[in-house]
Amino acid sequence: MAFPARWTTASGGSGDLTAAPVAGTTTGGTALATADIAPGTLSCLFVIDAETDTITITGKFQVSADNSTWYDLAGDAQNPANVTMATGTAGADATVNKVLPVPTEALGWKYVRAAIVNGVATGGAADTYAFTFYYRKYSAFA
Repeated sequence: MAFPARWTTASGGSGDLTAAPVAGTTTGGTALATADIAPGTLSCLFVIDAETDTITITGKFQVSADNSTWYDLAGDAQNPANVTMATGTAGADATVNKVLPVPTEALGWKYVRAAIVNGVATGGAADTYAFTFYYRKYSAFA
């Protein structure tokens, strides 16, 4: 008797900043329900392309109890600042691929999502993002 594979991927959403959000705006991805996730296994691949000159893009995680009201999730009790992941320059910029661990405290909430914050400049259509979650499904059987 074999158990099914429990490694799972889930889209966390993708898009661009066509809506021209002003600097400091949070753009959230698709919510992921946390009920079926084994503790300590959730991570997210951020794929970011910052093309607008001087724009900065920072990644973060948010949690929700109702999939409507979202709260920023701090990395730990000292509430460290999120670090810029991509910066736009006057030419073609390389896509940034970065895997971030989701803090285990996110599993105490019903939903988690990845999000980006654009800084310094207003976003545009060429500024793109995609999120993919990777995790192991929870099982009562080891």
